[in-house]
Amino acid sequence: MVGFSKVTNYIFDSLRGGDTSTHQRPPSEMADFLSDAIPGLKINQQEEPGFEVITRIDLGARPAVQRREPVSLEEWTKNTDSEGRILDVDNMKQMIFRGGLSHALRKEAWKFLLGYFPWDSTKEGRSHLRKQKTDEYFRMKLQWKSVSEEQEKRNSRLRDYRSLIEKDVNRTDRTNKFYEGQDNPGLILLHDILMTYCMYDFDLGYVQGMSDLLSPLLYVMENEVDAFWCFVSYMDQMVRMGFLPLIIPTRKF
Repeated sequence: MVGFSKVTNYIFDSLRGGDTSTHQRPPSEMADFLSDAIPGLKINQQEEPGFEVITRIDLGARPAVQRREPVSLEEWTKNTDSEGRILDVDNMKQMIFRGGLSHALRKEAWKFLLGYFPWDSTKEGRSHLRKQKTDEYFRMKLQWKSVSEEQEKRNSRLRDYRSLIEKDVNRTDRTNKFYEGQDNPGLILLHDILMTYCMYDFDLGYVQGMSDLLSPLLYVMENEVDAFWCFVSYMDQMVRMGFLPLIIPTRKF
């Protein structure tokens, strides 16, 4: 820390325009000074005056990471009780963190990881929640579906949201079979979910790039309603964790 403070003081004095005459040292001496101040720092002095290139900092040995096999559908089932609750949530999260998920399990597990399904919910409770969320989704979808052309002409924000969504949906990766082709049903669902999200949060509406966040969710869920509510939970988490202001600096959250 003492070494870092010496370097910091030297730089600050230079920036403040203070008397740096006492700091004027030959490049070779400054290289030695910095190397002594910051352990592991290697400096390659170039022939061109005034330039030194830091070539390497020794970060030490990389920690050993023990990876396990992806969590399978069978393992997931074994870790639930007779009513469908996860028995040990922390252990399940650790298993997922260390090995990931098998493809067959992602559709179910992502609903928990993204916050759509509560970890302590029962199978019956999730079925009731899903029915409730399905009704809510289609009510919101009907709101923008029922807007006439004349009404949309007078609503500039909705018109702008639709324009951005249509442009971004057309840019979706077509190498994925789920989205390939011009009239692909996956693209239509992507468009409809994003338009419905504008009804869910009209203040935020649509921001360029949201389609890139939604497209893998829809691909895994293969269901319009489930993909929407997973996307909603994901966006809510980004707001709570303070990430959205970094992505959308012009908005207030």
